[in-house]
Amino acid sequence: MHHTAVPSLVQRPSGFTREHLLGLEKYYRDEMMWSAGPHLFVDDYMIRVFTPLTVPGVHAKSFNARSIGLEMLGNYDVEAFTSGRGDMVRENAVAAIATLNAALDIDPDSMMFHRDEPNTTKTCPGRHVDKATFIRAVKDYLASEPTPGFTQPSASQAGLTQTKFKSEEFGRAREYLPVFQTAADAYQWPAELEAIMQQALGPRWMTWVLMGIASRESRFGLLLNEDGRGDGGHGHGIMQVDDRSHAAFCDGEGWQDLSSSLEYVHHNVIVPSFNYLGENCFESVKEDYGALFKATVAAYNCGPGNVRKALEAGTGVDSLTTGRDYAKDVLARAKALYGALS
Repeated sequence: MHHTAVPSLVQRPSGFTREHLLGLEKYYRDEMMWSAGPHLFVDDYMIRVFTPLTVPGVHAKSFNARSIGLEMLGNYDVEAFTSGRGDMVRENAVAAIATLNAALDIDPDSMMFHRDEPNTTKTCPGRHVDKATFIRAVKDYLASEPTPGFTQPSASQAGLTQTKFKSEEFGRAREYLPVFQTAADAYQWPAELEAIMQQALGPRWMTWVLMGIASRESRFGLLLNEDGRGDGGHGHGIMQVDDRSHAAFCDGEGWQDLSSSLEYVHHNVIVPSFNYLGENCFESVKEDYGALFKATVAAYNCGPGNVRKALEAGTGVDSLTTGRDYAKDVLARAKALYGALS
């Protein structure tokens, strides 16, 4: 097990993207002249296979021939490992290692940290990562049924999203549900859009969409720092209103209140994006109200201007969003939340 150190969590506020991993592939192959790299990269969103698990990796000289290498996003010499985003990375790393232990009949006690490598002076995976505590977490995971700490979407929902919701996130979602319902009731959408979205997400569909955004942005606040901010300090509150685009609102205290944030994004983000894209891109989405709304969701992340550019280039509404999956992921989260909480 390793930590990336560079990049740190601060340097990757939204986790790894495909471009980040392609950059690492180029670095390992062309600069380091390695035949492979670590097997897995784990951030606070996902577990990604980097080198096929069926071939030797390259990550720790003395261990390469006999181990699977896992890299955790973060610098755990200085960043927290048991709170905030670091804790989400830890949960995913525990899940990945426990799954491999079970599949390959590996004893959790045999796990090695990079710093155990006799030819290194590195502290990797970081001074804040205690080996005995981590191994205990893997054993607890293996002993639990069903998968501990997570609530799986139903079989039908699983086809829509790879997201696993921690029980704590569902607890937050239930707590805030009335606030989201009140905010959703204030929207007035065209009848054509209502018909499409109600078929997919029921009569209170906008509730689940707003909650899907909150889940993607901050896991209902679980990813925020002690000041209630994320994205390197630019994202404010559960809805992650960005001070680079909404300075006046973020300079006040309204962003600290979920109701105020939801009202703000209603009138200053979501509806203006829908109107802008409707005026400029309705033909690009073939006058499909569902596609227009998906474009609106993507605009929450990258702005309506960038969504328009993507549509005009024919590359899809998510092509300029973080991870190139923002709208798809938000709507999948909305579907899962609807199934679990409606």
